[in-house]
Amino acid sequence: MSDQLSRLGQYLFHIRNAFVPTVIVILLLLWPPVPMGDRPGDLFLPIGLLLIVLGQTLRMLTIGLDYIIRGGKNRKIHAEDLVTGGIFAHTRNPMYLGNLLLAEGCLLVSGNLMAILVGSIFFLGFYRLIVHSEECFLQEKFKDGYLAYCANVPRWIPRVEGLRDTIREYHFDWPGVITKEYGTIYISSMIPLALIAWKLHLGNRLDDYQSLLITLAVFFTSAWAIARFLKKTERIKSLRSS
Repeated sequence: MSDQLSRLGQYLFHIRNAFVPTVIVILLLLWPPVPMGDRPGDLFLPIGLLLIVLGQTLRMLTIGLDYIIRGGKNRKIHAEDLVTGGIFAHTRNPMYLGNLLLAEGCLLVSGNLMAILVGSIFFLGFYRLIVHSEECFLQEKFKDGYLAYCANVPRWIPRVEGLRDTIREYHFDWPGVITKEYGTIYISSMIPLALIAWKLHLGNRLDDYQSLLITLAVFFTSAWAIARFLKKTERIKSLRSS
């Protein structure tokens, strides 16, 4: 049974980049956002935005402090070394936890209770299967070293003790964050913006905020374009060396 779950997790890891946003779109089509002004939708909105900020911040801290090369190789789970520093000293799966917070945040912004309920159950199971597959791989490769790491560091909920010291210990790699994360930052900004516009439209209040929403969309898109230009032209390397 464990081998079957591991293979399923490996497959989900393979398709995760396209699969997750597709599932979010399907959920929102099945259970559209509630209009602005609807309760408890309005109560979920700030909580959702907070989770999105926390999720993206966690991903950026993970990449900027001591990033683990565990993004896969040829779309398969892969790790060169057992990285236990940076945010990985406080939680074993900070990137997946960040992804969970981002997905949950988008669902909460929509305000639809069915989308929140179904999506929460789905994404918890989805990332748990991927983590199970990764854990099998890491245990087989790093053996006792990985078991000792698991015994000391929680799987999900970050251990906040010593977190400030960890952040101070490292030189934050802003160019690395821009290179690896600019696409995710853009998506995690534009999706809630689009959802808010949708909710305002449903509540017949879009005209009141249209200029602000367009300004924010232009800002996020311009930032994405600049980051992409810096990466593609390799000018980001000059920022790292300066």
